[in-house]
Amino acid sequence: MKFSKSELDIIYQYAAPTKAETLAGMKEIVPVIKDLLTKAIVENAIRKLEKIPEPECSQFVAATKARFLAERDNSIRQRLAAAKLQEPIMQGHDLSGKERFHPETRHMITLEVQKDCFVGFKGERFRFYLSDEGYRNAKHSEQEGEIKIKSHAAVVAGKLYPDKKRRQQER
Repeated sequence: MKFSKSELDIIYQYAAPTKAETLAGMKEIVPVIKDLLTKAIVENAIRKLEKIPEPECSQFVAATKARFLAERDNSIRQRLAAAKLQEPIMQGHDLSGKERFHPETRHMITLEVQKDCFVGFKGERFRFYLSDEGYRNAKHSEQEGEIKIKSHAAVVAGKLYPDKKRRQQER
């Protein structure tokens, strides 16, 4: 017997250990469904399930639920893997690290290494809390082409004040 994607969605949502429990859950919602298309989908799914004998029906419902859960879990894993590939891991100081609260800390920068150097390897990303002297060194490394400073924030007593982005004039 063939089930549509919409019917399988309904079966997954109301899946229970037995055929009777699954059908009871589905039949319970039919009177309150206002959308005619949804009501027709639920009624068709009920009719099709009623035609399947008990042991096979329970197995079919369980398999449908397992397939939906596996698809959902794979989708989440795939999205997490894609996110990891898109953006390299941030290394260096933690956002709320103790370095942020040192009295001499005046700058927070995030940077990307442009070529292998003392900071790290090409493509790596770092966050650092720096004194004025450390920030001057970072600017010098940027001029040398070793790093690219992606963002900067002033730090006062541990509080961050990000630089405002310059707006391009619209024509």
